[in-house]
Amino acid sequence: MLVYSSNFVLDHTSDPQKVIELIARWMGKPSSTFIPVKELMQGITRKRLKDGSFVTSQATKFDIAAASYPFIFSAEFSHGDDQVPGRLWTTGIGLRQLEADKPVECTFLLRTDEASARVQAPIRVTRPRIVLDVVSNCQPVCETPGLNIKLLDVSSARAFLAEVEREGRSNPIVVISPKRDGTYLISPERMQSLLVGIADVVKVVPGVDTFELEKVLGRRYGAWGGAINVLYRAKVGRKGIYCDNSLYLPNKLTDLAEEGVSLDSEILSAVTHQTNVPASWRHISLSVVAQEVLRAQLTKAVENAKLNNDGSEYIQLLEDAMDQLSDKDLFIKELQDQVQERDGLITELESNVHGLKYALAGARQTAIASDDDGWKVIQPLRDSISAVVDGAPTLEQSLSIIQTLFPDRIVVLDSAFSSARESESFLYGKKAFNFLWKLAVGYWPAMAKGVGDSEGYKVFGSKNYAQNEGSALTSEGKRRRIFDYKGREIVMEKHLKIGVKDSAAETLRVHFEWIDADKVLVVGHCGKHLDF
Repeated sequence: MLVYSSNFVLDHTSDPQKVIELIARWMGKPSSTFIPVKELMQGITRKRLKDGSFVTSQATKFDIAAASYPFIFSAEFSHGDDQVPGRLWTTGIGLRQLEADKPVECTFLLRTDEASARVQAPIRVTRPRIVLDVVSNCQPVCETPGLNIKLLDVSSARAFLAEVEREGRSNPIVVISPKRDGTYLISPERMQSLLVGIADVVKVVPGVDTFELEKVLGRRYGAWGGAINVLYRAKVGRKGIYCDNSLYLPNKLTDLAEEGVSLDSEILSAVTHQTNVPASWRHISLSVVAQEVLRAQLTKAVENAKLNNDGSEYIQLLEDAMDQLSDKDLFIKELQDQVQERDGLITELESNVHGLKYALAGARQTAIASDDDGWKVIQPLRDSISAVVDGAPTLEQSLSIIQTLFPDRIVVLDSAFSSARESESFLYGKKAFNFLWKLAVGYWPAMAKGVGDSEGYKVFGSKNYAQNEGSALTSEGKRRRIFDYKGREIVMEKHLKIGVKDSAAETLRVHFEWIDADKVLVVGHCGKHLDF
């Protein structure tokens, strides 16, 4: 299985021999074996080390005293898995330098081989240590993806958006946002060290105004409140430039961590799932070096044959063999381009299909994958509407209807649904539904027009609506009225009210707030009276 593949370019001042020295030390370290650099450069045929691992290498001719170019080198290091019998890990490293003053191309590839189908233990995606060794001790060119962490705030938002939608951008971008306390669920520095060479890491600055960021970026490209957004390569579709993404919300990341999943590995696997195959095509493998050695030998044989006036038929055969090698390279490149083009078309078509299913189902959060799934969405809504018609909807059913019918006006937080379920015994469901309906069709239009908050008294009546809690509110009471919306703490003192008894069956408070940046009303609580 292909686990990891990357490639990047080192500055022309970098010495290939220094890179091979790093490779030799890295290969020998687990078994405390000294591997001579000269031996690696001359070529090793599956050498067994003291711990049972194997080293193989091949290179074109390279003499420090009289170097010849192009210089191409490849090595492989294979070892068993300490935890999973029957699994072999192989790391491949390749180098290519066309001329002495030209940059050095580096490629890396990690794969596993299983002894049989019985080896079914999951593979933890990782990055070989040698990648970081090369990056730290050599000089990658400044264009290398992930070389440095980039910061995202309001001032850099437009430049970030331009990069995301830049035609020709082939490397993914991983956006990591902080939690409310300013910390990150995954260390941006750790992710940068794992993704160097394959993806850029962008860190949302703690304390940034996420509403202003969303105005520029939209919801698709941003990340807030501890979420992580993986933005894949830019593509050109029929409707312009777009890119697919994988959004990891904070609760999903927390659930994965509780299940024992390494979050670092999870994000790395999401990125490499998209980048591995194209990167592996560029890998400088042992067979690539062998082919180059053969080409050099054929070239030399043709030259010698011409100098020695050997038979023209022999020369023609050698030249035909060289042409066949070149034609094979071109043919493989054309096939790879076709695969990438078709993959892009398939991805675009799949996105269109999901979008259509999403629209038809009316679901805001997830695309509908089948008719059965569509029924699962429709069934609760049908039951909720039936309850309204019967005059006895629960608070949760009322919230579901309002959220579904007015997704552009009303946002119902999970905390509101939770409090509604706790007040399932509330007796005046029809009245509560009417209040929520007026919130969407009466109060929202007034706020959208900028009429002012006093409109609430006209819509609901002075006995049923309050702009704030007054002076009786304690600091603890204020804390109870703070709700999380897109990573920001929103104090919701505005509320609708029914009853005054200390009873979940007869008293209701609906706390909400107008978010002008999004033009939506956010409902944070729909249940019993919150203590002052």
